[in-house]
Amino acid sequence: MKKQLLIAAVAATMGTAAMADISITGNAEYKYTHTDNSNTNATTNGATTEVNLKFKGQHGDTTVYLDQEFIQDNSTVNQSTASDMLDIENMYLTTKVGPLSVTAGNWAGSTSANTGMIKDNARSASKLSVSTDAGPLKVGFWTTPGNGSSDGFTVSGSVAGVNIGIKEASNQYTDIKVSGEIAGVSYHLDNYDAEAAIDDAFYGMVSKEFNGVTLTVNHMEAKRGATLTENDGAFGKIFEGDGTTYKISRIAGAMDVAGNAVTLAVLNSTEDNGSDNDAVKATVARTLAAGMVVTGTYQNVDNRVADGDTELLL
Repeated sequence: MKKQLLIAAVAATMGTAAMADISITGNAEYKYTHTDNSNTNATTNGATTEVNLKFKGQHGDTTVYLDQEFIQDNSTVNQSTASDMLDIENMYLTTKVGPLSVTAGNWAGSTSANTGMIKDNARSASKLSVSTDAGPLKVGFWTTPGNGSSDGFTVSGSVAGVNIGIKEASNQYTDIKVSGEIAGVSYHLDNYDAEAAIDDAFYGMVSKEFNGVTLTVNHMEAKRGATLTENDGAFGKIFEGDGTTYKISRIAGAMDVAGNAVTLAVLNSTEDNGSDNDAVKATVARTLAAGMVVTGTYQNVDNRVADGDTELLL
């Protein structure tokens, strides 16, 4: 019986691959960085080239995804072989089994998902997720077998205009997220309640447009810096995810200036030892006629313990 099931599974896979509609998309980025560090009295220059290719094959209700990242920078001395530069990121399939939506493989959660701004939603090896609709809500279950195995359930949906997300990871944490808009004010609140009390955390965001300027306030706080592992969220890799910062606040204004998308932000953070750090960040982005986006960033960071003051030009 097991042999028959295996043969059927292989045959179904081969049939899907042969008849699939294939699409290939992607993007590329070249980044130059100049850093001036007052702690070491050193200025450094670096560059990174990154190319992303996304493959998607579809047949009926089944879709297969393969996302590959090719990257080369100055940080790796012997970065000359394919294994040094190639990172297979997302690799998973989605399908339908009756009323159930199934996702299986390796994929990363987004920063807008439950815990997304608090924890790094890293890719899990051979993860399986099953969900189905239940009225206005979607309920799901996931499991990750093997080393570091975990499982739990999710509930998401919109009730009376409020987006609700609940994520329960067995013996790890319960996370409740709400988001929406009230009187033109957008909000996103996320409460991370861990089994270990020292790992509790909270993230909040409110945003509103005033005469063409969108003002946004972000705040994230935990009981210790080790809890906050996301390092590419709303705070733009400043202080967050360093293992020692437990509280970060940000106030930003975004506007259009002569066709340029301009964002100005000030940040303040506090480390486990009480050190208070500040930063200012200015970003200008412009889309060119050829489809290329040119972005310039100036960042001045006052980090009083670990790295000293740094000025960064991207």
